[in-house]
Amino acid sequence: MYLVLDSRPDRMGSNVTWHIMQIIFAHYNKWFIHDYGISHDKSIFIQMIKKFVTNYTYRLGEKTSHDHQNRGWFIELNEQDWPGNNMKVTKNIQRDMVSYFKEHIYPEMSKILYELIEEKKYVYSELPSFKGFKKTIAVHLRLEDVSHDRSHYNGSYSTEYYREKLNNGNININLEEERLFFEKKGINIPGYGRYYNPYDCQAPISESKIQEYIDFALIKYPAHDVVLVSSPLTMSKIKLPYPIIASDDIDRDLAFLCNCDVLICSKSLYCFSSVYLGKATEVIIPMWGHITGTGLTSKYDQTTNITYVY
Repeated sequence: MYLVLDSRPDRMGSNVTWHIMQIIFAHYNKWFIHDYGISHDKSIFIQMIKKFVTNYTYRLGEKTSHDHQNRGWFIELNEQDWPGNNMKVTKNIQRDMVSYFKEHIYPEMSKILYELIEEKKYVYSELPSFKGFKKTIAVHLRLEDVSHDRSHYNGSYSTEYYREKLNNGNININLEEERLFFEKKGINIPGYGRYYNPYDCQAPISESKIQEYIDFALIKYPAHDVVLVSSPLTMSKIKLPYPIIASDDIDRDLAFLCNCDVLICSKSLYCFSSVYLGKATEVIIPMWGHITGTGLTSKYDQTTNITYVY
């Protein structure tokens, strides 16, 4: 059995996490993976995935029969979307996807990635006194492509929605059902598409809330420096008193997030890529429904280095 690695018509973070979802499913079920060309292939993170897939498929072929004739499917391109398809994989593997990935896939994939990062020789000269990655708290700010029509929200409601579905084994998503769930919480959302649910989407986080997360981290890591990672298009909007990494090279910024000792996440799948691929001692994640789709915060959660915040 094999699957063809599917891409999304989105930016790189959504695609990296989408590909990882499929790789986890294939790895657990011992399926081959065919790569017929995936998007954003100039990125070292996509090159990493392509190289891993080549190695994985070759190695699997050495151990099992070479059945490349029967194509398998599991992705539902309907209301399930990103969180629903991730829930399908979580239920299949009976474990959160982050801890499964870290145990079974990360060792090889990270070796490929960090060799590619090393070749790039990224320098962060804009930091006045860089103590090194092991003494850095990286804070991702998602602002550039959503701030005009999305705002900060409490993600605990969408987390509860997906957690209940995972814990009960009822992982089929119906947007009308989702709308009614929020209605019972006193929240009115349109029921015509996930994009229009302002309590379950990628969105910016208020600076006051980000400062709360930073203060929380600094209590535990007082000797660490704080560095913000954002887009050059939004640097002028940031009022927080910390140095900023912001470049037109999204690989450079994501490599920084992956290397730092402590990671404070945004509600962003770009940043969530570094939860899978990073070296962080501790990851601080604001709750929102999409990440719960991977099993985090549910009965399947086996992670040991993630702190969930509101």
